[in-house]
Amino acid sequence: MDEEQKRFAEEVLFAEEPKPSFVKLLYKGEFDSERVFPYPYPSKQHREEVSHFVNTVNQFCEEKIDADWIDRNMSIPDSVISGLAELGVLGATATSEFGGKELTQFGFCKAVETIARYCGSTALFVNVQHSIGVRALLVFGTDEQKQRFLPKMIKGECLSSFALTEPNAGSDASGVETRAVFDEAKNVWRINGRKQWITNGSLASILTVMAKTTIDTPEGPRDKVTAFIVQPDMPGFEIVEPRLEKLGMRGSTTTNFKLTDVEVPPENILGEVGSGLRVALTTLDFGRTTFGATCTGVGKECLERAMKHAKSRYQFKRPLASFPLVKEKIANMHALTYAMDAATYLSAGILDRGEEDFMLETAIIKVFNSDAVWQILYDTMQIYGGRSFFTDQPFERMMRDARLNMIGEGSNEVLRAFIGLVGLRDMGMELKAVSETLSSPTQGLAALWSVGKRGVMRVVSPKVPVQCRELTEEAAQLAKAVQRFGKSCMSMLVKHKEDIMERQLILNRIADSVMAIYTTTAVISKLDTDISEAGSITESLRQDLDVGKYYCKMAFKTIDRALDEMVHNDDENTERLADKLSGVCVQ
Repeated sequence: MDEEQKRFAEEVLFAEEPKPSFVKLLYKGEFDSERVFPYPYPSKQHREEVSHFVNTVNQFCEEKIDADWIDRNMSIPDSVISGLAELGVLGATATSEFGGKELTQFGFCKAVETIARYCGSTALFVNVQHSIGVRALLVFGTDEQKQRFLPKMIKGECLSSFALTEPNAGSDASGVETRAVFDEAKNVWRINGRKQWITNGSLASILTVMAKTTIDTPEGPRDKVTAFIVQPDMPGFEIVEPRLEKLGMRGSTTTNFKLTDVEVPPENILGEVGSGLRVALTTLDFGRTTFGATCTGVGKECLERAMKHAKSRYQFKRPLASFPLVKEKIANMHALTYAMDAATYLSAGILDRGEEDFMLETAIIKVFNSDAVWQILYDTMQIYGGRSFFTDQPFERMMRDARLNMIGEGSNEVLRAFIGLVGLRDMGMELKAVSETLSSPTQGLAALWSVGKRGVMRVVSPKVPVQCRELTEEAAQLAKAVQRFGKSCMSMLVKHKEDIMERQLILNRIADSVMAIYTTTAVISKLDTDISEAGSITESLRQDLDVGKYYCKMAFKTIDRALDEMVHNDDENTERLADKLSGVCVQ
């Protein structure tokens, strides 16, 4: 990572210093239980409203959405889009002032989860239209922009799109080459560049386009990304490829377009000049939570179908569900699906509570859920055997659609490195301050005190408060895992210092560990709260408890393995062999 990329990362990720999120504190061995216990459900009244809304959405999907037709024809019918708009799905979290339903993120995720069980393309369309389009305007738009665009977007009369990706800018957002230059004489920004793989790109009436702008800073002129609202009737806007052929999500429209001297007025800037990547990352954080809900919906649909088939399909004069290798799949699928659900709605609750910092929570949801649903799909297809290979079953379509999950909105490999690095950053800054203090003992006593206090916390195991006695063992194991994780993070920082940024195999193990800790926290919190609200362990809750405890065992094994391999690994040989094989070695 060069100096420009480091500066870019600092500006984008750490421009503000809100209270560290729950996940960020885990890297320091701290467990801020008040933020996750009890489970952050909305009020019972709102849950009832959401349940009614979801039932309506489910009925609409059952009657109106033909996922196979959408996949074959590479198009979502206008009747489906208008129908979803009439139900309020496209403006679920918007205020009534603009025609929205004023649902929480919890409620919107429940609706999208339901849609995803029927059609991945339609769920993706809704996520782009709402989580990235409507939500961006709600969070960053001016009053004039909201009045001008939101009502039509919520009614489905005006579709939206988000344009960041370019031929040389994908996961590396600092590589954006599209440029906007301000013309003082005409009082417009003139944009030139190309965008690729843009969902809804040829359908949208409003496109949020990210472009480099040069702005003055105390350090001199700097290139920073700005978000512009571009409309396709602006001269110079040209669709190059209106509908790209794709492996999956074929019903969603993916477009390449270019901008040649497109003139955009200053009132079409979304947010502040130079704050475009903050706009992008914030809206993507909301989108990743909904993304997690779509994966959860697909996981639940697969699980339901796999269970039915495993019990009804007989081979060797016995049901498939009676064979140990199938039993293992059934247990793992249930555990992963429960963890996906618990972690998704824990994250939604954190967003609904209004916390400012949730980038790690949403990144975890995106990576964990997309990996989990891929495994669930694989196991479902194995249980179905040859039947899953043919198009009279939905699994080949679902598999093709699910492949995007691990690439879109940040590839999982990039996000794993991101999860590792962002979590370590605060601790690294503290260690740097201590180093500077030791060279000048009269300065920075506060830094010494802070790190010393953290050290004491890592010696003392944190508390995981549970009310249910049957969860005390899992709570104790989770506390020990947090403590060990904090110590391991400190050890890796001390050992590798700034070089940790290039130690991606270590960062990957850090990500594996913290994802397992976060999802286990969600599982325990949800179980504990559900049992507390019920007053006793019902038959349904008994099954949830068994499944949840099984997931905890899976997660603790993941944590132990990842932390063991932080110290005992073969990373150098792995990289050395890869360098020899590829002929590429970057110092």
